[in-house]
Amino acid sequence: MLKTNNQQGVALIIALLVVSLATVLAVSLVNHLHYDIRRTENILRLDQAQLYNVNAVEFGILLIKADLKVNNKYDSLGDIRLFNDQTAIFPVDGGSVSTHLTDLQSCFNLNNLSKTNTELSRYRTQYITLLGNLGVDSNLYTTLTDSLIDWLDKDNINEPQGAEFDYYIGLEKPYRTANNLMVSPSELRLVKGYTDAVMKLIKSEVCVLPAVNTGININTASSIMLESIAGLEGHGDRIIKDRDAKPDNDDDDAPFEKAGDFKKYASGTLNVKNFSDTGLQVYSEYFLLESRTQLGAGDIKLFSMIYRDNSNAKIKLIRQTSGAL
Repeated sequence: MLKTNNQQGVALIIALLVVSLATVLAVSLVNHLHYDIRRTENILRLDQAQLYNVNAVEFGILLIKADLKVNNKYDSLGDIRLFNDQTAIFPVDGGSVSTHLTDLQSCFNLNNLSKTNTELSRYRTQYITLLGNLGVDSNLYTTLTDSLIDWLDKDNINEPQGAEFDYYIGLEKPYRTANNLMVSPSELRLVKGYTDAVMKLIKSEVCVLPAVNTGININTASSIMLESIAGLEGHGDRIIKDRDAKPDNDDDDAPFEKAGDFKKYASGTLNVKNFSDTGLQVYSEYFLLESRTQLGAGDIKLFSMIYRDNSNAKIKLIRQTSGAL
């Protein structure tokens, strides 16, 4: 009788162990299923967000193209503000989609410092002036400019205070010079002299376009940028006031419709003698479109550089990235 009771006790313990093991396995399966569902949900949301971003870019391109057809004479800050107002925030199921347009011809194109540019001397002078306007240490002007020229050129001949292959290969973590046009302003971090402090000062006024000798749009350029142009030193605020009037009211804007109009304004109103409008224009062809989709806890951004030919309104998507261009 004792033997039977022992056998029953062992059987009960085994049964309890089996039930416990089955419970643990069941809980584990449920947890894995829960994670699989969440993972699948996140993948679907990511795909959905990316599609929303793609559609936002397509919509933005249509608006950029339509703007030129409505007004093919000039581009102003009012046009940029109108675009951003039209595409502010679009509610979608579970989140929102928004876009923001930036005129890339209101900033200094770093690739204008390429030696292939026939106007290199003028842009070099303008860049040094811009560095001063932005509060960069005057002791760095020549180093920053020469190093950038060396970074862009195809030879290995140093500018007076520049740097070529021999400098970069001697660093603790060596690398080669690009010897080509830049693709992103972030490349400046690789160039001699461009510290975090310098980058912070200049980042709002510089950009990279896939061409050299690109002009500045005087209708969208900032006061600091305008004052970097030869002859316009000290006139930035006056130009902005005459051009934009009240910042919160586009109806009183008076953008320049022709580069020649600005030349007359500079010579007459500003009394700038022998003013040259070389490198200045009243329209823009390069834009940066930032599209952003927020779905649940997800936040997906897409940065698109867009080229719009001012002569025929043809649109070309230059490049896209999930990080800032």
